[in-house]
Amino acid sequence: MTPRVEQLGFALVKGLSWTLADTVQVTHDGVVGDRHWSPVTPDLRCIKATDFPEMVGLSASAVDLPTEGDALFDGESQTVRYYSRPVRARVFGGRLADRISEAAGQRLYLAQAPGPGSFLWSSPVSVLLRSELDGLPGDVGRYRANVVVDDRADLLRLAPGAQLSLGDVLLEVERELERCVIVNHDLVTGSQDASLLGDLRPGVLLGYGCRVLQSGRVSVGDAVERRSPRAHRSRAGTSN
Repeated sequence: MTPRVEQLGFALVKGLSWTLADTVQVTHDGVVGDRHWSPVTPDLRCIKATDFPEMVGLSASAVDLPTEGDALFDGESQTVRYYSRPVRARVFGGRLADRISEAAGQRLYLAQAPGPGSFLWSSPVSVLLRSELDGLPGDVGRYRANVVVDDRADLLRLAPGAQLSLGDVLLEVERELERCVIVNHDLVTGSQDASLLGDLRPGVLLGYGCRVLQSGRVSVGDAVERRSPRAHRSRAGTSN
């Protein structure tokens, strides 16, 4: 059976609830809508999700996001520190920022970057193979991968350099991804209810970070095909 896209998802706000989607748009910077926003401290530093893993249970939909009336600094972009990386972003208060502040126990605001990728430390798109979840408990959504591929009947066996075609999109695997303690927390309540990191196979990290070679749309149910890098280079050469 051909491997297919089983699940698609993203986080509107870094560290908060996971949003499932039937279809996503992918640019060279990542999945549109994925982590355009991040909670920040008053001195404009992004908080670490690993310091507040319970916030995965804090829901945030598009209607919850700040509006122009919530903008701080007269709406002008500011330099936000995402770890050691400077990011130009607009900063907002508002009801969602208040809810996040209450959950974190400190005053926080929300920074909005112009597109995906700004609040992602690793590769633009994360891919998870169902074949590598065998024996692991829990909803696959808790692993917070942009793309979950069901390859159990036809193993893909990915490694850096491998390319994946899905929908209109072509990805290239850059690295294996190390999943953080967030996967131990329930998607709805945010409470810690598992110790999944200890269940991962020794020497294998959970998921793959991919760069985007070709932008486009991906939908649940799309076939996933592994391609050779040479085939992509040839096609790219003819289209320039």
